[in-house]
Amino acid sequence: MPITDEDRLALTKVLDFRTSLTRKNTPKLLPLSLYSSELKGREQIAGCLRDIRENRPLADTKSSRDRYFNSLSNQGLAQGTSSTPVLTDLSNYYLKPLDQGANSEFWKGDGGEAVELDVIRVLADRMRRGEEVGDFFKAAWYGAQTFFDYVPEEVLSSVLANKERLLDLFRINSNGWEIARYFLLTEQEREQFEAAFAKVQPTSDWSPTHPIEVGAAKYKDAANTIQSDARFRISGFLNAYNHLRKDLESNLPRLDRKLMVRVGASGSGGGGTPSRPLIDTDINPATPLDYPHQLIVTGCPGSGKSYHVNRITANADCVIRTQFHPESSFFDFVGAYKPQPVYEPFNTAQPLEEGDGTVGKRGRPLIDYRFVPGPFMRGLTRALAHPEENVVVLIEELNRGNAAAILGDVLQLLDRSDDGWSRYPIEASPEQRAYFASIGLVLDSIRLPANFYLWATMNSADQGVFPLDTAFRRRWSYVYKGYTEPCAYAPEVAVIGYGGKRYDWDSFRGTVNDHLIEQGIHEDKLIGPYFLSELQLADPEAILQKLFLYLWDDVLRFRQDSLFLAKSFSAIAASWNSGAGTPLNLTLSAPLAEPAIQSNTTEAEASMNPGESASAPNGL
Repeated sequence: MPITDEDRLALTKVLDFRTSLTRKNTPKLLPLSLYSSELKGREQIAGCLRDIRENRPLADTKSSRDRYFNSLSNQGLAQGTSSTPVLTDLSNYYLKPLDQGANSEFWKGDGGEAVELDVIRVLADRMRRGEEVGDFFKAAWYGAQTFFDYVPEEVLSSVLANKERLLDLFRINSNGWEIARYFLLTEQEREQFEAAFAKVQPTSDWSPTHPIEVGAAKYKDAANTIQSDARFRISGFLNAYNHLRKDLESNLPRLDRKLMVRVGASGSGGGGTPSRPLIDTDINPATPLDYPHQLIVTGCPGSGKSYHVNRITANADCVIRTQFHPESSFFDFVGAYKPQPVYEPFNTAQPLEEGDGTVGKRGRPLIDYRFVPGPFMRGLTRALAHPEENVVVLIEELNRGNAAAILGDVLQLLDRSDDGWSRYPIEASPEQRAYFASIGLVLDSIRLPANFYLWATMNSADQGVFPLDTAFRRRWSYVYKGYTEPCAYAPEVAVIGYGGKRYDWDSFRGTVNDHLIEQGIHEDKLIGPYFLSELQLADPEAILQKLFLYLWDDVLRFRQDSLFLAKSFSAIAASWNSGAGTPLNLTLSAPLAEPAIQSNTTEAEASMNPGESASAPNGL
């Protein structure tokens, strides 16, 4: 049956375009149990343990003996070597029912699961105490841990009771996030996915070209390596984990992605609603920065707002910059589903051409939709995943956009507790939960961590800006950069030319600002110390086009004659005459002395008379 566009969309909602790979570069699945292809069932394990006890070889060939022994060793049931294996204490949990005549029904049913629970309980307790436990067990434990993080509590019991469904979920568990995506779907969407995946054939029986079909075929390749008997081991391990998480509660050991033990990292230890994301809690948290978590730096133009935030972010480990504008939205700042191109190979006999006429190399473009995080979401995930780092999201020109609308319900997160975390969480949307899951974070709700900072700059006197309401303002701290602060440029640079003379920049703008204040101009419109850069101070044209035009158009739009002598800006430009004119109606302080002219005449030349000096070049 052919795969339709609806099928491809359903597959894309759960599967990745690529599976994870083994060391041999073949598709693989991430474990949800202690199942191995060598010793598939519990009854077979018990038989091998009896062979060791009775000094019988595990198999006829060395390669088989090695594989069987490795499987037993990985489960903590044997030690030593394949030629001289030794049973561990855990083997007794298997040997006791075997000696009592346990049959196949016992091993596949509740009896076998009880045996597995006893073994897993001991291994989990060792892991919790920091004792050595093999990576094979840890990988299965981590798989079970993420399974319980992702499966909703309301369907957990029915899922655990259905061995066939557990096997189906295992067969798509290649990168670790597929189960999370699956349970974010509606019931109808899950049925559509299952029907679509049933149509997919392994690569040996099919040669797909569409990217998601190629990826799905790889999943089928990996799934076909798993026999149906694995469902008993998966059921046993997951039900054992479920039993232990209820018994141990917050003492249930958790693992990070590197299989390092993090005891009590998430509180509940599973069940779909951990109180904090899965992070490395033994990493030393970041030393708090010396500034508030929400900070707005405001002031007049050129007061050094951006310079100030650059300086205070120097100690941050990660800074993500953005700028608001009238078209900015919540979806730009936080994130949203957006079209993403993917490319399928095309027939080389009918190639596509790029806009410049060259043959395209990327393939036939198709449109997929993926959640694209905005600067806020990128900063938040960085802070959650790296608690040892301080992360700053820096918003330039905060009030050029409708800040309250852009932040949306994020505004509630800005109320912080004494420990720096958000006091009140907000619910994560389905697409946000899926995005968090794709990078290893398990979150049903969002809180800002203590190492996450939101800083901004703004000038409320700019034209075309949005007002900030009181509820928004009270969640922020403020730093005001005023016009009275001195310019930190070098003295020889902080000079402006006016009327053919040189004036100290602070003195010149101080006179201008005093005049503006007399005219009732708000201080947010006054001239800050860095309104002109060092290069602009030395450029008469920049002074005209930036300083004088700002005063004419923005500050004194309807009363230019209070400061300017000319009646039009064209006349001002003409009178300015490359810095020699005096277009302002101001009384300035005394100009700076002209710098001394350095003479290149040497002391020997100075001792010559004019005739000697003049004839020197023609001497000899």
